Amino acid sequence: MFVGTFEGFETLLALMGYYEEEEVKESLNSGELNISEEDEDDQTTIQIVGLGLGRTGTTSLAIALEILNYTVIHDDEQTENTDLYDAEETEEIDMDEMHEILGLRGFNVTFKTAGHHWVARHPEVKAILTVRDNPDKYVDSWLLAAPFMSIMEKRPFRWMPTVKTLMPSFVHEYKDETTNFNRGKYLDRETLRTNYENYLQTIQDAVPSERLLIFNVKQGWEPLCTFLGRPIPEGILFPHVHTRAKLQGEMWFLELITWIWPLALFLPLVSIIIVMKYMLRGKKM
Repeated sequence: MFVGTFEGFETLLALMGYYEEEEVKESLNSGELNISEEDEDDQTTIQIVGLGLGRTGTTSLAIALEILNYTVIHDDEQTENTDLYDAEETEEIDMDEMHEILGLRGFNVTFKTAGHHWVARHPEVKAILTVRDNPDKYVDSWLLAAPFMSIMEKRPFRWMPTVKTLMPSFVHEYKDETTNFNRGKYLDRETLRTNYENYLQTIQDAVPSERLLIFNVKQGWEPLCTFLGRPIPEGILFPHVHTRAKLQGEMWFLELITWIWPLALFLPLVSIIIVMKYMLRGKKM
């Protein structure tokens, strides 16, 4: 829970735009997408797409891929590239252009910007579909994460520029993708369960089997490294993160912010009033 609370604080900073790169801020201000000169040595293309639904081990997989020296777009990196989401929303770039720019910025794996339709159109790209042991375990786990969506719709989050820009992506991930676009039932167990099973089949039908790894993170390094043609890291256990308690701590902290945010406005005002009161009292004396 403590670690989760700290994660919640990190998430708050990310949603406030604290971790945005300077080039991203310049892009948002100028309306022109920028590529930093520092990225030129790392320019690449998108090679892998993570297609698993949330709470199927995607965070563990993202960290595993980073250990294998891939550069990944996942939760944190999503909030660091808001200019691309802004440009896509305003139809200044299409999905192919977005992924070209992500490659130029040094990313070669994405979990947040591509679906199975895009993967199907790009034979050079591999896909990893993370799964849970069974649909019910997926639903149980997902319902712990789903409150994030309602939190983002509350004050002060809904006022934050980063949240506003990413909101269409959040809605798609939390409400559309999990329910087959039946948004009103994104917390309904049976809808989530049925969609999970259908979603797995849809991915398998859309992506050729030679380019698709169906992966349970409990399987560890061997199937992942075999699929990618990478050696198994010596002496490094496969990461297993974002546990139930950690996620509950993160959601608790973010929900708390929706209750205490007025203090951020009133405490400075009260401080100014107290200072002015003492200054006036000093003049009278």
